[in-house]
Amino acid sequence: MDSVHIQQSSEGRSSLVQFIGSLRSNKKFELHRDKIRVVPRGIFVDERAVEAVVIAFQEWLIKASGGEANKTIEKTRHWLFEGHQPERLYLVEGKTVLAGHLMPAPISNPQQYGLPYYLGALLSTVSYLHPGDPQLREVRGLELRQGKYGVEALVARRRKSIVIPEHAIKLFHDIAQRSRFLQRRYPGIEKSMVVCAKSLAGLVRRARSVPRTFPIVVPFDLKTSKIREISAAGKFLFIEEKGVLVRILELNGRNLSAFLKEELARAPREKLGSFRLLTKHRDLLGFYEVNGRRTSVHSRAFSEFEELIRRTRETREKCQGWFTAAECFEKFSSIYQLSQPIERSKISGALARFGIEGSRFRINGGWIFALSGDNTVMRTVAKHIRLPGHRRS
Repeated sequence: MDSVHIQQSSEGRSSLVQFIGSLRSNKKFELHRDKIRVVPRGIFVDERAVEAVVIAFQEWLIKASGGEANKTIEKTRHWLFEGHQPERLYLVEGKTVLAGHLMPAPISNPQQYGLPYYLGALLSTVSYLHPGDPQLREVRGLELRQGKYGVEALVARRRKSIVIPEHAIKLFHDIAQRSRFLQRRYPGIEKSMVVCAKSLAGLVRRARSVPRTFPIVVPFDLKTSKIREISAAGKFLFIEEKGVLVRILELNGRNLSAFLKEELARAPREKLGSFRLLTKHRDLLGFYEVNGRRTSVHSRAFSEFEELIRRTRETREKCQGWFTAAECFEKFSSIYQLSQPIERSKISGALARFGIEGSRFRINGGWIFALSGDNTVMRTVAKHIRLPGHRRS
């Protein structure tokens, strides 16, 4: 009976071949038979039939082993699909698309089992999106269709709809790879185009128009555009043109740092003054060099400044409507270069409130800059600006 015990070896999975053969005569499984396909790499199971397959396998295993093999549903599912979160796949037959998972098994001839079989390739939902995906068809206010440039999502939003082309969905998927917020809010988004499309549709639906008088950082070419519009949901910026989503930005974390750095690389040289960009460095934005002494600026320090400057109420610091990364850096550079050294003890309250560490500190008005031992500006604090979760000092 050892051949039918659940084992992790490739030989142990041969018991699946026997199980697949038993499904043809399993009367209790008859209603679910159209939701499976025997394929060259095993058996594909539509996600709607996963529980039925797990239960059928349990019953078969208990009978085949004489009651010796008895596993919980969770352990059985984990073994059958080789993981708690198996890869979600598409099986496309003409206009029919099934979404499900693969139970790997050594299959030599899929046609021999008298069950529905499929000899084509399965498609991974990690990088591919099908307009007929069952999960997406159930999302209210979302319609997927095949458009001129691939799959398009049509999202109903108040009085009008917005078109999200495939390249925008893929762009959002790329953003998710570097976004801790998205990965926490939408588990699995970095591994699934379906989760990506659903979450993007939800954000776009909630987004509100951003007037040009509202202080927010935008791409340089957008500030001068007369046909493109901006809407925002939280820290996500959606750039639209004639009802089509053309670009997405996350003004947070690594994605914000990358955007600011890319924009500065395109900025006119005079906007940066004596500052030198390090375009190929992962963490450092660039450096100042005075009398042979170099002061580097970490990307996080500038990203923090960008967020804080948008909320300032100081007239001389306030941004008048949309601003570019280069305009923001001019303010950062001016404020930092006029700052003076200050002892930690004199600003310990502000540092503790914001959780800031550093070897040395500089201050200019309400702005505090924390530097590391190697003379890098690591953090920026504006103790006169209140952020969500912090009290005004």
